Amino acid sequence: MAVLPALLLFLPTTVVSPLSLQAQDPDILIHEREAELPDWAKDNFKRRDPGFDQWRTEVLFGSAKPVLEGFLDAMVAGGAETSEFLADDFQHVLGFRPSTMDVLYDQGGIQVQRFAKSSLAEMAPSTPLVAAANMLSFFKDATDLHAFVKIIQVIPTGAKEFTTGSILHLSAHRGASILQQNMEWECNWKVGDSDEQVLLQSIRCVFYEEVTGAGRLFGEITGDILGQVPFFKSEMLRGTGAYQFKTDRLIGNSFIGAQGIAIGDANNDGRDDIYVCQQGGLPNRLYIHKKDGSVMDATKFGAVGFLDNTRSALFVDLDNDNDQDLVLAVGANVLIAWNNGRGVFGNLTPLNGPGTEDVYSISSADADNDGDLDLYAVRYVANGLIGGVPTPYHDADNGASNIFWRNEGNRKFVDATAEVGLDQNNGKFSLASLWDDFDDDGDQDLYVTNDFGKNNLYLNEDGHFRDIALEVGAEDLASGMGITAADIDLDGDLDLYVSNMFSAAGQRIVPQSQKFMAGNHQEVHQHYQRHARGNTLLTREADGTWKDVTDQARVAVGGWAWGARFVDFNNDGLEDIYVPNGFVTNKDPDDL
Repeated sequence: MAVLPALLLFLPTTVVSPLSLQAQDPDILIHEREAELPDWAKDNFKRRDPGFDQWRTEVLFGSAKPVLEGFLDAMVAGGAETSEFLADDFQHVLGFRPSTMDVLYDQGGIQVQRFAKSSLAEMAPSTPLVAAANMLSFFKDATDLHAFVKIIQVIPTGAKEFTTGSILHLSAHRGASILQQNMEWECNWKVGDSDEQVLLQSIRCVFYEEVTGAGRLFGEITGDILGQVPFFKSEMLRGTGAYQFKTDRLIGNSFIGAQGIAIGDANNDGRDDIYVCQQGGLPNRLYIHKKDGSVMDATKFGAVGFLDNTRSALFVDLDNDNDQDLVLAVGANVLIAWNNGRGVFGNLTPLNGPGTEDVYSISSADADNDGDLDLYAVRYVANGLIGGVPTPYHDADNGASNIFWRNEGNRKFVDATAEVGLDQNNGKFSLASLWDDFDDDGDQDLYVTNDFGKNNLYLNEDGHFRDIALEVGAEDLASGMGITAADIDLDGDLDLYVSNMFSAAGQRIVPQSQKFMAGNHQEVHQHYQRHARGNTLLTREADGTWKDVTDQARVAVGGWAWGARFVDFNNDGLEDIYVPNGFVTNKDPDDL
């Protein structure tokens, strides 16, 4: 029997008809055809050009960014070749590397200096060449100098002039030391014959900070520890797209790669192990920490290589038998894998909640003070990831409901969400939750971060919960994604750091009140602008309310932040902040 060529088994539906083939090259079997887009899609593609919607500020941004980047690169190279970026009537550069700075921190080999309040104003204007020499004096004998710039504000000041505000970072190494300059520039621009032709007219540095580290704070050892583990390179070192939609869709595909990890002692040997969640079709991995510091893949031995799309996991002792069980967010369900004490998780208990929406993350605490741990599962959008639009965008209440699973003992759990009051304001786009005793009364309260709107702070009142976020100022109406707590001001109570979304485009566009949303609904514009501001730091006050100190602490700009963690990295008794961030990028690798 003749075998058809494999090519014929995968013919696309866009193959041209036999009649049309007669008039084309007979040696070409499959002819390229462009997909015919619906009208609404064609319209959306047109709007990729900001000029289509007459967003002049975004057109100016698109023109100014490569000029500013080119100028900064020329400055880093010594400042001699900056003329092509400057207008004929270029005025000056002002305020680069002040001579007087305040030392904000100097301990453990790390020093942070910031300009003195009056020093920038007292500095004389200079040329780009002089300014470059001044700026680069901080990096004398340094290597690997890297520059980064992001324009966060565009303000037209006339038909042929506009102003931009920018964030800049320069970093390098001097031997084992690390060096970093953090700056904010206010630039005046001149427009040529069109908005696509712009040149710098003046530059003023309005914020300046230097960071020096005696040695690198961290070293990358992932490859050393995990590089020889089977499947590490083929699975862990690839992006989400490498396997997306290449496995059975019934197992579940991850649209944005929102998979987590769990750290805990799986085999009860006193050393923490790692459990890595993966997208559908790839097995989750259990890495056991060995005595010599290396790891071994114990996935098969532990019986935890689940192929279902798994968004998050926890190591916690749910049955009080002195070993850590494994809790997984598997699709719409929570799956408990019970530990036999030796790192084998053969017995399983599924917790099936209402609806079909995926569980995104899980947290655990003894919410009812009965001596065992309960579970709280947060979910995101109703009817699947692309099944619903947040309505209204800035304060949506049409998300999927979260679930509180109460531990009844004997490995039994019940959905007690409504019974304990956690059904209040339970229609958000939730991504993370944190249990802690926020009011110091001896029981566990719950903070929930929600995308597209207010967060929840559920106060535990004898086992019943009430959302008090709005009345105590802890709602942080923004794009909540992660949460961490610590006593940052050493006043004896817990403070909160919420990871949100920082968007330079949002910072530029939303303040234009007569243009944004066609000038309509200006009463909510401030909420949209808050969404683009970035992360939030809330300190708990003596009266039980929460105060937003983000701007004073300068901790808003954390990129597109997915989570955060308070950690005392240098053991000085003060909590530092680690913020992972990033998202799918486009042609420009620095656009987010």
